[in-house]
Amino acid sequence: MIKNEIEVTIEKLIPGGDGLARLDGQAVFIPGVLPGERVKAVVVEQKKGWMKTGVPEILEASPDRQTPFCPLFDECGGCSWQHIAYDVQLESKASFSREALIRQGGFSDDEIPDFRIISSPPESYRSRIRPTILSDGKAGFHSTGSNRIVPVPFCPVATPGVNRFLSTPPDELKNGANPVVFGDNRDFWTAGINPEARVVIKSKAFTFPPEAFFQSNMYPLADLIDFALNDAESTGNSCAMDLYGGVGLFGAFLADRFEAVVGVDRDKRTRKYWKQHVGKSGTFHPVSLEDYTRRKIEPKPDFIIVDPPRTGLSPSIRKVLSRLKVPQISYVSCNPVTQARDIKELRSAGYKLTDYGVFDLSPQTAHVETVARLAI
Repeated sequence: MIKNEIEVTIEKLIPGGDGLARLDGQAVFIPGVLPGERVKAVVVEQKKGWMKTGVPEILEASPDRQTPFCPLFDECGGCSWQHIAYDVQLESKASFSREALIRQGGFSDDEIPDFRIISSPPESYRSRIRPTILSDGKAGFHSTGSNRIVPVPFCPVATPGVNRFLSTPPDELKNGANPVVFGDNRDFWTAGINPEARVVIKSKAFTFPPEAFFQSNMYPLADLIDFALNDAESTGNSCAMDLYGGVGLFGAFLADRFEAVVGVDRDKRTRKYWKQHVGKSGTFHPVSLEDYTRRKIEPKPDFIIVDPPRTGLSPSIRKVLSRLKVPQISYVSCNPVTQARDIKELRSAGYKLTDYGVFDLSPQTAHVETVARLAI
């Protein structure tokens, strides 16, 4: 039976961004809170062992609570953590990641290497959006927990280029259009209008269709690449594999270190761009990784980097990597929970976690990017 109103103290923030409290042996998930806060909230859903509330009344606020800098914070669903001081956001994301390694990865606390935590400018960073065009030609985003579109003429977390789009969307976009938009510090590119976007990372130029996957925060990206590829060639430089390679963000830098680079990505649109960025030493396979690994992998790579979707590696790919026993693997992830699950299986095959980085590509949200370095 649902208790309509409850009063609890928040223990911590959890993946997804809610706060966790406990009541009568049940977990309670509460949005819009900080650790240590005392809140009153109405339960909106309850299952065996847990309950979820709506937005609470803050009875005792944390000293780390701040006033959101966006006037649309309570309406727009784009950001969920603007009420949290930025240093606490970073601490929470590191905590998520460490807890995932312990709970899903089977690590003891002393088996986890010291984390490297890389921050971002907390505002004006986001270079990729997917707005909806309204009947009056304005652009907006979904309201929190709703299908209603909130007009957003300016977004404080977006780059100047993206805000140029938001202030005056192209006339070609009609009511209901939902394009991917990529923007840098000056320009923007719109899927369906501009065939290619352009960006420079670590002195390398990248072009790609705006609708193809590319990271949405350029600021920590150089550090992430350096961390993921640090000493990649130290155990051999004959062959590297760029799995879930996209347009070749990692492959382009692997080409500077290895005699041959093999890329695999099921998105056939990326083939042209991966080969363009990696160059003559690269061979690209536009198939799923599951299909690619059904064949014998030759030559055996000296280094593999994987950057899978949020669901992580499939069981068959975990088995392939376990069997290959590659000297080094870098595992880039946007979901520390599935990453930790996968690392657990790789550890059982003999891999060791040698380094771990937490990269904040999405300030003001609970999203986090992590890089795990593994070695045999």
